[in-house]
Parts: sequence; structure tokens; C-alpha cells
Amino acid sequence: MPILGLLGALLYFGCIFHAIKTGRINYWLMILVMLPGIGSVAYLLFEVLPAAQSSRTAQAALKKVVDKIDPDRMLREHATNLETVESADNKRFVAEECIKRGQWDDAIRLYRSALAGPHATDAALLIGLARGLFGKGDFQDALDTLDNLQRDNPGYQSREGHMIYARCLEMLGRSGEAATEYGSLIGYALGPEAQVRYGLLMKASGESRLADEAFREAIKIYGRRVDRLDPTDREWIRQAEQNLT
Repeated sequence: MPILGLLGALLYFGCIFHAIKTGRINYWLMILVMLPGIGSVAYLLFEVLPAAQSSRTAQAALKKVVDKIDPDRMLREHATNLETVESADNKRFVAEECIKRGQWDDAIRLYRSALAGPHATDAALLIGLARGLFGKGDFQDALDTLDNLQRDNPGYQSREGHMIYARCLEMLGRSGEAATEYGSLIGYALGPEAQVRYGLLMKASGESRLADEAFREAIKIYGRRVDRLDPTDREWIRQAEQNLT
């Protein structure tokens, strides 16, 4: 072990010296400092032994280095080059990762690409597309997508889709329809969100009595076990308490 450690240290400092001496300071020096072990191996393969660049081992080593330094690289490549993401399931997976990062355009493009052939009316893909469109602020397109989902999948139920639909109506200024949708979600959707959103909409519409009723009901149902709620639901209860008049 001491000999291996010494050899590793010699390789590491030798690579740093070589990088400085040959002017490869910026990119490679950062890699060597951040990843002394695998970075040294990659530097040796690609800079000291250039003939090894075409080998699978060298390519795998470099890919591992880049992925460690920039874990979103593969995601960006997949989102930019749709041909690298072949199946609908893979496109959905990458699109969901894009949504987590707020990369709405990439997610929308991937979902639309997946909605083809036998997957053209896939409910899960349509809900994902609606989620991406809503995140981008294309509320009417998101609403139309969910209408298409219901048309092509009669009887299909989704709490998430229902919530997005209600929120789209609210954002489009269709308050009465949004209130009806929120009302139908109460007791159907999990957690206090629908109840509190309904209350906030009623308060914004000047319906203070209905708003207070909604807030009190949410607190009554969920407030007693607030310590067992997830952080998002606890935040909805906090909003209900703050908005009670």
C-alpha cells in the first residue's frame, strides 16, 4: 500500500507539473485538482499517451471524469439531441429530469417527440407535457393538452392533471371555473393544497366568508397532524393560518 500510494502521488504531481510546463493549465489543472485519482489517469491517457485516445478504456475514463465534474452534461446532450434518446420511456425520463431543473423548453420538446405513433395519446406523457407547458407559462396550451388527454382517454383520472387544469383556469382569469375545479379536488386530492388554493381564490374574488371557511376546514383536517405532513403541505397550512381574517 505505501508503494502504491507513492506511485499515485508521483503520477499526480507529475501530471500537474506536465500540465503547467506544457501550458495545459486551465481545464486539465482543474480536473487534476478536483479529481486527483481518476483525473491523473485520464490526463496520462489523453495528454501523455495520445495514441491511447481511441481506446475504449480511455474514452470511458474521460467520460467518467466529465460526468463527475459536470453531472448535467449527459442530460443536456440528451435534451439537445433527441436522436440520442430513442424510446418514449427514455424521453419521458429525461424530460422529467429537465422539469426538475426548470428546463421547460427541453422538457416540452422531449414530451412532444415521445407523443408519436403508439404513444400519441399516452396519458402519462400528456400530463408531463401539460406540466412542462404550465411551468413555462403556456397556460392555454397546457389546458388544451389536458382537454386532449380527456378526449383520448375517457375515464382517466389524475390528481396531478386535475390540479394543473384548475391552476391553468385560475392563471387565465377564469376564476369561476377554477373555483369549481378546486372544489371538486377537495377530498379527492391528497393534502390541503386544493382546499387552501380554493380559499385563496375566494379571498382574491372578495368572497371572505367562503375563504375563511376553506382555510378553517383545511386547518381542522390537517392542522392536528401538521408534524406528520411533508414540508410542502405544512406550508399550505401555514398559508391558511396567515390568511384567516
